[in-house]
Amino acid sequence: MLSDFREKVNLSLYNSKNYVTSLFRWLHVIVALSMVGVLIYFYGFPQTESSELFLIRIIEFSFLFYIIRYFVKIVYDYNPRQYMRVHWVETVIVLLLIVEGVSYNLFGFIIFSNLFKIIGLEGFTDFSSVTIQMFFVAYIFMEMFKKRDFRQYFKIHPGLLFTLSILGLILIGTGLLMLPEMTKPSYNITFIDSLFLSTSSTSVTGLATVDVANILTLKGQIVVLFLIQLGALNTIAFAALYLLIAKFGIGIKQHDVIEDFVNNTSFLDTEKMFSKIVKWTIVIELVGFICIFTLLKPEGMFADNSSRVFHSLFHAISSFCNAGLTTIPDGLMNPLLINNYLLHSVTLGLFFLGGFGMIYLFDIFGIKSLRKRMKSPWKTLRFDTKISLYTTLFLLVLGGVVFYAFEYNKSLEDKSGFGAMITTLFSSMTTRNAGFSTVDISSLSLPVLVFFLFLMFVGASSGSSGGGIRVSTFAIMVSSVVSTIKRKPHVELFKRTIENELVLKAYSIFIFFVVGNLIGIFALLITEYQAIESGKFLLIDIIFEHVSAASTVGLSTGITAELSEPGKMILIVAMFVGRVGTLTIAYLFGKQVMSRRYKYPKGHTMIG
Repeated sequence: MLSDFREKVNLSLYNSKNYVTSLFRWLHVIVALSMVGVLIYFYGFPQTESSELFLIRIIEFSFLFYIIRYFVKIVYDYNPRQYMRVHWVETVIVLLLIVEGVSYNLFGFIIFSNLFKIIGLEGFTDFSSVTIQMFFVAYIFMEMFKKRDFRQYFKIHPGLLFTLSILGLILIGTGLLMLPEMTKPSYNITFIDSLFLSTSSTSVTGLATVDVANILTLKGQIVVLFLIQLGALNTIAFAALYLLIAKFGIGIKQHDVIEDFVNNTSFLDTEKMFSKIVKWTIVIELVGFICIFTLLKPEGMFADNSSRVFHSLFHAISSFCNAGLTTIPDGLMNPLLINNYLLHSVTLGLFFLGGFGMIYLFDIFGIKSLRKRMKSPWKTLRFDTKISLYTTLFLLVLGGVVFYAFEYNKSLEDKSGFGAMITTLFSSMTTRNAGFSTVDISSLSLPVLVFFLFLMFVGASSGSSGGGIRVSTFAIMVSSVVSTIKRKPHVELFKRTIENELVLKAYSIFIFFVVGNLIGIFALLITEYQAIESGKFLLIDIIFEHVSAASTVGLSTGITAELSEPGKMILIVAMFVGRVGTLTIAYLFGKQVMSRRYKYPKGHTMIG
């Protein structure tokens, strides 16, 4: 009976379905864009009581529109139950909006705000409100674009797509950070400082020309937090794309496949790679958040539960994403945290996992991989996982030995045995990607600083949120040198032969980083000439600062905020290129690879 009634309804609505759905689709775009503008004005500018009430009514109207739109789609769908199951996220959001709308308009309060107050998180209500609405807007745009095919309008190279996406995120972040409500009333952030912080956050570097903890408001810190998370996910997801496509080979015939993969989510949905990355990221950051919250003693600035929750959340995300930015004054060197070695250990674990590479984490800890190795003990880790794991551990131990050898009677002098061990490992690992510090970098001995330059230059693993030339590049280059010394005809690593194409690509990336750093350092020497001549900056400070920026590490000897505006612009370019350069070069070189059935006569010259 019900099915017959539903069939009659479907038949009666059939003629108007295309018109109504098309109308709501365009209205959806208009309302969504308007809502973004309203939210920016609402949270970014000071409001009077009357203006705040007016803007809230506009937001309520937009929510009402989405509720109406949802029920219209239900009515016009041939199978409403299946629609609700497939679009369960939208269903939950609409139910949430209905409940909150009824409670606010009939009873004068918002349920979520009251829940936070009940559990002692009074100061967290603004953060939750902003977060919910930002996720809602993000879901709207995701739903708008995921089913639309834009390939008929343009074809874009994947490397360029990645570059433009990072650039777009940086510019959006710059604009948001310049809004009046993002900084304390006594401070007006300049365009250069805003662009610098946005670039540092999106590229997950960690350098800052303004004090994030003391100058930015809660709203500004939330913007930085989202830039960190989105910048890291964009990097990780795009690296996953590259690794997935690479197993099929990248050549002229595969360009359409790559472009289809970039512009259509079907392949990602099939492989479930992006979804897996997001889930693992959320789980790791959630575990990190719980550990940090537990280890932060409820005293001083952490006495308030709301503050403790936010600092724990920010620190967990910043650590795993290798951002190095913190909302805590002086970071882990804060008097409340400087001797909290368990907290240092959790932070170390988070940025180790973040810099190790999500693809390799899947291979080591993934359920399917574990089952395969348990069922077939002769099966070991993948070749690329071995490179990342063993090279990372080797550099971690080597950096720790060097740090301890030169700092045991300096920065480690007053620390306990456990504290000295954690500080040593922390300092060795943070130079590879993280940017956090538990020691004063400017007071370290010159040999340690020079060795840190090497560690920063190598950087993190491929497919991670870290930078540098990457450990795989370093491992292949070392293997090439060893093979040359032993006069082997091929480069070998872990009983595998490395193809000449990979060796050439590794050396190309190495040269790119060397030349890029030389140009950047030379430019900084020009812009900061007066400061160097006056003794304000040392040469090692300039070199360390640029290598840190280009490798997206974020460590500094303390000169970042003192740089001239041209100097800041040089570091902005370095951070941006450091984030997109390696992957972009890999794609661009991949696009030129093609089989040629000829070769020139052999040439010979003296080398060395």
